[in-house]
Amino acid sequence: MHKRSTGEQIAQVVIHLILFAFAVCCIYPFIVTFIVSLSSEKSILFNGYQLIPEQFSTLAYRMVFRNDFIYTGYGVSILVTVVGTALSLFICGMAGYAMSIQRVRYRNWAAMFFYLPMIFNAGTLPWYLVCTQILHLQNTVWALIVPLLVSPFNVFLMRNYFATVPISLVESAEIDGCGVLKTFVQIVLPLSKPIIATVALFIGLMYWNDWSSALWFIDNTHLYPLQYMLYRIKSIMDFVRQNGAMGGTDMPAATFQVATLFVTIGPIILLYPFVQRFFVKGIMVGAVKG
Repeated sequence: MHKRSTGEQIAQVVIHLILFAFAVCCIYPFIVTFIVSLSSEKSILFNGYQLIPEQFSTLAYRMVFRNDFIYTGYGVSILVTVVGTALSLFICGMAGYAMSIQRVRYRNWAAMFFYLPMIFNAGTLPWYLVCTQILHLQNTVWALIVPLLVSPFNVFLMRNYFATVPISLVESAEIDGCGVLKTFVQIVLPLSKPIIATVALFIGLMYWNDWSSALWFIDNTHLYPLQYMLYRIKSIMDFVRQNGAMGGTDMPAATFQVATLFVTIGPIILLYPFVQRFFVKGIMVGAVKG
């Protein structure tokens, strides 16, 4: 075994100390933010953000969860995120796979068809009329899924990764009698776990954080996603505070905002460790190749 010299040992200690300091810099704001969410509003106003506040309070979380619609919003957001991510992955994957095969006719035209909307768009009003008057999505759960279903960025990311799959594997599957769809599902997708995990994370975050679709298309409170529900609660609380309707009550403002942050990021924090090991490889290969 190679024995490290004194210089190498010192360099290793310094590197570990630098990485440890960097990790602390990343974790410290997260810890402080969580403690702020458990602080009283008065301690925030008089003393600012502190690692150990003078007075703890769970009022912000109680204000968030006292409304039963929060749980409905959680259910709607989870449903939309799961269904939307699965459908978007399939559609973007099929489009990217078709454009990655060189023998497919007009694949460059198809690429241009996906590329142009990244630069130009028809505007908000035509988009709204298509969704409401033609697709009739208003006040349906599909209004939260369909408008975000296809992302040209994700299509090109998956196309570039699929281009790295050896064409000999695809040809072998076709010789064995596999059709295009069967080849895609049974051969290409199992070899593309990094890009699938990466794009799934992008799409899942997009659906989970989306609240504008509900603002545009949803009037039924039972279809409000979590993000839009919290936005409405915050708007109501701001109105109550500005008009003094709560009297002398310690109405949370800063603490409520921080509490909603932790309420919304919980599922994402639990999901990320499972896809983290695929993330770097997927984004690097998908972005560089092609």
